[in-house]
Amino acid sequence: MFDRIVVALDGSTVAEQALAPAIELGRRIGAPLHLVRVADPTRFRFGANETALEYAALGRELEKEEAEAREYLAGIEARLSADGTPATTEVRRGLAPQAVVEAALPADLLVLASHGRTGPARWLLGSVAEEVIRHATVPVLLIRASPSSSHG
Repeated sequence: MFDRIVVALDGSTVAEQALAPAIELGRRIGAPLHLVRVADPTRFRFGANETALEYAALGRELEKEEAEAREYLAGIEARLSADGTPATTEVRRGLAPQAVVEAALPADLLVLASHGRTGPARWLLGSVAEEVIRHATVPVLLIRASPSSSHG
């Protein structure tokens, strides 16, 4: 059915809520997980736009973000491995929605969690999940995060 299940993670407890369903689905269909985190310092530090991305790339900010992402994914991969769940990891550079979409190969399933923001909060903060759904060329499974984990 799917060659891999690509799970988009950003280091938050909200994003990690996509892991359990992805693990279960992977076990049922025999597909390994591919964990992706995007080094996107523009999202919180500069505002998400192409100019901010170019500015961030000039300094050491992006390298720091990538190192943090690699360390984070290694920890998740170790936990999964200990439970017998096969997984690979990948750190990508760029604006999060675009990089997540580009991480998926034609026979993949993309899995990600959403804060489920609505109204002004969504307008101001944007929605990575919405952009991924809009531009993905593979199926997307969106997990709505529970409110108790929205603080991560």
